[in-house]
Amino acid sequence: MPQFFVAPEDIQRKSFRLSGPEAFHVVKVLRYAKGRSLELFDGRGGRFEGVIETIDADGSVTGRLTATLKADDVRKPVRLHLHLGLLKASHWDDALEKGTELGVASFVPVLTPRTVVLLHEAPRAKSKAERWSRIVMAAAKQSGRADLPLVREPVQFRDAIRACKGQGLTLLAWEGMKGSVAAETLRRALRDADVKRGAESLDVRLFIGPEGGFSEEEVEMAEAEDAVVFGMGPRVLRAETAAVAAVTLIQYELGAL
Repeated sequence: MPQFFVAPEDIQRKSFRLSGPEAFHVVKVLRYAKGRSLELFDGRGGRFEGVIETIDADGSVTGRLTATLKADDVRKPVRLHLHLGLLKASHWDDALEKGTELGVASFVPVLTPRTVVLLHEAPRAKSKAERWSRIVMAAAKQSGRADLPLVREPVQFRDAIRACKGQGLTLLAWEGMKGSVAAETLRRALRDADVKRGAESLDVRLFIGPEGGFSEEEVEMAEAEDAVVFGMGPRVLRAETAAVAAVTLIQYELGAL
């Protein structure tokens, strides 16, 4: 059964209201009618079942909640924040989609001197926020995810890496570590951090470079801020491929997959 997003403020005790694109999809695309059951999620981990009671003239849908379904476990073993070099549109969209499906908690577009998307174009990223939100929403619905990851505003690498110090485990994947595989460094760093986290979720901040990769100076800066630098084998991966691969490895090692 498909699931539909209902904003938390549109849930009132035992009732709900859908409007905008979600209501349009329900009424005009799927042609649901009064009495039809729906599965809903609120973007914060809550999941519900409801029944349509009214389809209003403006296209909005109101109904009653019939059950609270099993919510996503808020005590996830890891909260993974992906700091990814801002990529060309289609590659960035792919990273958003796959990262959402894999459970990334937030996406941070990172700007570096090697970012192919020119720095003077960066302000355009703000105008893309609506598009990015749609991609994240669609991926969450498709994967049955009940929470929505945040997509933050672009930030310079130096500012991002400094802000991460002392905020959990910071990791940086670098193609310059030729011959080094993730099992040599990444696994050990994750397991050590996992032991220390106790009953709390482990915050992991993962840095993946842009199409041009990270420079040696940026890697040195990251290490100075206590980041763990790791390699991902002998092959040079596209940035969006490296992001998906690294996220998958981290989630697997920490028991989230």
